[in-house]
Amino acid sequence: MAFQVIFQRLNQRNLRRERVFRDRTHPLDMYDDKDLIVRFRMPRYCIIDIINLLAEDLEPPTMRSKSIPASLQVLTALRYFATGSLQQVVADIAGVSQPTVSRIVYKTSKALSNRAREFIKFPERIAEQLVIKQGFSCEFNIPNVLGCVDGTLIQIKPPSKREDAYVCRKGYHAINVQGVCDHKKKLTNIVVQWPGSTHDAYIWNNCSLKVWFENQPYVGHLLGDQAYPLRQYLITPLRAPSTPADRAFNVAHKRARQRIEDTFGLWKSRWLCIHKFGGPLTVCLSTAIQVITATAVLHNICEDRGLPVEFQQDDDEQNDDDDDMPGDVQDHSGQEIRQMLIRDRF
Repeated sequence: MAFQVIFQRLNQRNLRRERVFRDRTHPLDMYDDKDLIVRFRMPRYCIIDIINLLAEDLEPPTMRSKSIPASLQVLTALRYFATGSLQQVVADIAGVSQPTVSRIVYKTSKALSNRAREFIKFPERIAEQLVIKQGFSCEFNIPNVLGCVDGTLIQIKPPSKREDAYVCRKGYHAINVQGVCDHKKKLTNIVVQWPGSTHDAYIWNNCSLKVWFENQPYVGHLLGDQAYPLRQYLITPLRAPSTPADRAFNVAHKRARQRIEDTFGLWKSRWLCIHKFGGPLTVCLSTAIQVITATAVLHNICEDRGLPVEFQQDDDEQNDDDDDMPGDVQDHSGQEIRQMLIRDRF
């Protein structure tokens, strides 16, 4: 009896598993949700929503000359965003040519970027502001916080014009991207246009969000590091804390400001094409700006739906602080609000 059992097991081992041939140009038919998240950072239902969202922009008017349907264009672009691979590698996987991948990445990025206002929105309504304020207050004991602001460097290939301006303080070519996030690590504002050598404070002083704050009565404030000027609507840490309350405020401020660094880390880890791990963006400058904005839109879509980040890479966001604010620019109203926060909460 024992001999028969052993014989049966040997026969099972010798049986060859049936080979399954799948059409690799249709990943939605090939993979389950877990595999799709690993390869495209999104499950099936979310990818289908993106396809439906962009179908009008991407779907060819006819299928003549072997036109590529919107579904394959979206999947090809997501593969590029998710892996940061060379376009030739993505082309081989998708079964198209490298120039075709280049056109797909540009078209899909542009279509997503055109919808950035729909998915990346700063809270202008009182009800929306209250939700964010309560989130920061409950977690970090700092009231009236509408978000955290910071800059992050995204590496690009050397541009053909003004190449020297894009060399950042770390020695590589980059775009300095300004981002604002809420307590849930969603991007609520993003500025993608300045060369890597541009100071964070300069970007802030020339952005529309600053103009919005200055044209409003006091509605709350952002938290920023020492690279930013102290304002009524932009609170920075104390440079020389002298009391236990001052030091406690700085600790809480740093913990809350970590939220924007965590947001940048999640964003880059989900879409490796903008992560240092994936190397520089190998597309031209104008397309790089579109890709960065498109991945920011996709980040918020993923965060809205609670999608996991499968491969979270170590990032150097915590060491990405810009130089201190030139001239130590501070104003009286900002100092008053900061002192009131320290007096009432710390």
